[in-house]
Amino acid sequence: MGDTKIVYDEKFGINTLRREICWELGEKFWEKLTENMVLPDIETEGSCQCRNMCAFMHRLEEMADAPTVRKILCKVRHGLHPSQSSWAREEFLDIGNLDVFLKIHHDRELDNFIRMNREKKDFYGQEVTDEVLEFIRNNPAMLAPVRKGNKLVCMAFPCNMNEYLKAKDSTMKRYHACHCPFAKESILSDETVSATLCYCSLGHVMNFVEAFLDRELKGRVVHSVLNGDTTCEYEITIPNDIMFEYVMPKEAKNITENYYRYYRSFALSGIVDLHEGPVDWIMPKEGEAGPSLAFHVNLDENRYREEIHEMTAGIRAGAVPQRWLITPDAEPKNIVEILKENGFQEDLSEDAENPEPGMLLNAADFYPYADAESASVLCREVQTKEDFERWVDVVNTALHGWKMIDADHYYVWVKQENIRIYLAEIDGVPVSTAATIQTGNTASLEFVSTLEAYRRKKAALALSSKALENLFACGVENVTLSGSCEAVALYEKLGFRACFHNVIMLYDV
Repeated sequence: MGDTKIVYDEKFGINTLRREICWELGEKFWEKLTENMVLPDIETEGSCQCRNMCAFMHRLEEMADAPTVRKILCKVRHGLHPSQSSWAREEFLDIGNLDVFLKIHHDRELDNFIRMNREKKDFYGQEVTDEVLEFIRNNPAMLAPVRKGNKLVCMAFPCNMNEYLKAKDSTMKRYHACHCPFAKESILSDETVSATLCYCSLGHVMNFVEAFLDRELKGRVVHSVLNGDTTCEYEITIPNDIMFEYVMPKEAKNITENYYRYYRSFALSGIVDLHEGPVDWIMPKEGEAGPSLAFHVNLDENRYREEIHEMTAGIRAGAVPQRWLITPDAEPKNIVEILKENGFQEDLSEDAENPEPGMLLNAADFYPYADAESASVLCREVQTKEDFERWVDVVNTALHGWKMIDADHYYVWVKQENIRIYLAEIDGVPVSTAATIQTGNTASLEFVSTLEAYRRKKAALALSSKALENLFACGVENVTLSGSCEAVALYEKLGFRACFHNVIMLYDV
């Protein structure tokens, strides 16, 4: 996995380890570490089932703390340096999007294996059979890092893929997976080399990632054949600034577009007006109740002053909402400062110190609630008017604190093909709600609420999990939401992560 264009400057051996240990801990540490010890030799270590490396690692981990040992091993890298993969940095910057770069890199590597399979060519001495090719297709992290949230997941290519796939015994799978001459034979012995040694392999994988991201990174070994697993897998943390610059713009767009679909859905009731223009907004019709909010702020850079003047006049006349949602796509980019100069202020309500995050969940990151089918919580989809009335009562009581919606006008939601309404009951009492709005391969989770007397009983968690399972079963790739501060922990349990925080502006009438 990674860059196959590089040339190794040195052969990995005990001298490579010595250099990094001395650099970090000094020559005296090395002398004490190796006193009266037979040093492992890469050429002969297999013949003694790696007993020398077992002893070496045991003493190293006794003498130095775990973070230091891992740091040293990550620096070994067989003499590799990120500069050897400089092409990747240039390509990454040209593309400007992490996910696109990783997909291009993956597809390129897969095409290479398809060609080797077709032309009967080997991969470093390994025959690329149909079975090998199928295994690679099913494990994309072997070919290129796979992003999961702010982590890059990488998987080591087994040392002998054909024998690995044939092996029925887990011990033999581990043996054929391992590349390391300092550890491989120990898998078949009564003492396996410490799995900490696999941080050397992590560093090898990180070299390519550090090359295209142009910085030192942090990572960890997730699975190791030296620790009883049948694969070696690694996880590398993506720095926040990389996430914001090269990942989140796309995700933020996804979240905000789902926001807008949610707000526009209120107009289906017939008692809420939807206005679309430089600023979109919803407001209840005269004499009716309902939400009032301006969103999708996209003012003209050349005439935003005139547009704001028109809007504020409309607010004072009661024709435009006083409350505005500012999302990352708002224009101009300094819109918050501009609004402050024109009589707006940031929401100073009780919850303003804990702003609501815009959150996203990719299908691969979903953690279903294990007890979602618990007998104590009954989760079901709302179909009838009677059930919808119960759902509305819980939403108005638990979520809004006032009668913001009514069953008569909003029952139209139940009849929409892309909207699904969910209700949870405990002992026959409706206690928790949720809804989803699906558009193609994306969806949003809405109206998650629980009556105060029934909170902390996992009803909302179970109901949300059921709703999400249904979405992913329908081919949805990601789900978004706007999370209230007190519900963030619940959403994180399901795999959601925050991408940005919402900004609410209020016009001082």
